[in-house]
Amino acid sequence: MARCRSERTLPHMDRRRFLTLAPLALGVSGMLPFLGGCRQDDPLRVSYHPWIGYETLYLAERFNWLPDAARLTRRQSASESLAALQKHEADAAALTLDEVIRARLQGMDLVVVMVFNVSAGADALVVHESIKRLEQLEGKRIGAEGSAVGAMLLDRVLEKAELTREQVTVVDVPADRHLAAWEAAEVDAVVSYEPTVSQLRRAGAVLMADSRDFPDTIFDVLAVRRDCIDHVEHTLLGLVDAHFRALEHLRFNRQDALYRIADVESVTPADARRALGGVLLPDRRANQRYLSPGSRLTVAAAELERRLAAGNGLGNGWYSDAFLPRSHARAG
Repeated sequence: MARCRSERTLPHMDRRRFLTLAPLALGVSGMLPFLGGCRQDDPLRVSYHPWIGYETLYLAERFNWLPDAARLTRRQSASESLAALQKHEADAAALTLDEVIRARLQGMDLVVVMVFNVSAGADALVVHESIKRLEQLEGKRIGAEGSAVGAMLLDRVLEKAELTREQVTVVDVPADRHLAAWEAAEVDAVVSYEPTVSQLRRAGAVLMADSRDFPDTIFDVLAVRRDCIDHVEHTLLGLVDAHFRALEHLRFNRQDALYRIADVESVTPADARRALGGVLLPDRRANQRYLSPGSRLTVAAAELERRLAAGNGLGNGWYSDAFLPRSHARAG
């Protein structure tokens, strides 16, 4: 692809696999890579993985809209992007808000500079047809990724069902095995996301709950290492602008965009369309509202912090709208 070289691996819709950063990984030795910073002449290295909300980056690259100094690397999972950030192999990454919060609480100084999307149905719980009510999950095997997103949605579902984790069996199943685990009858229910949810439903699973039942809970964002921001400011501005340009293409040339996304994700255009229908894609103005004190994003972050039983808090400056087009800088 022209302009920016994308080091791409085989695309699996492994959007939110987040291997919890162990104390060994982010202890004293793990923090050594953070002691360095970006140099003035360094490119902006951006890591992302296959997910409908991130494909504006792919579209921007495909149409040569990215700044010359931007470098995209398409990885298999969020855990790979986080590892790249830790090892200084990436300066920015597309992640879910909970992944950013976890990383920050464990020592990685990331700043959220843009919201890609808000989940509005794309994340869901599907169940065996014999399960008619949430309360009937008691004693059942529920497959989910070992990630904060899967865990968070599962916790919300269990709260609604007035059940505890001790009353169900949580089976750690990677996203790329959700369908196989279902077909092998290894689980009675699955917490997953599109397009896998549609594939599970075609295999007989029944939709029981989704992120529409828990609005403004799951955000996908662009996070940047703080030690790099000053050195990649102009390129970061151009990258964010390219995202919004691609978003316009997605809105006004939807069919073309869907076919391109389906091709790169190795899914059908219909699956890509359903995945797109399960997210809200905030424009520039909506991004400015989200990246403001007291916004739904900051409320969700505070709730995540509480659920993660954090002791030190998020601290200051974990988000900024300074890189949004025609914005007035504001940080919190």
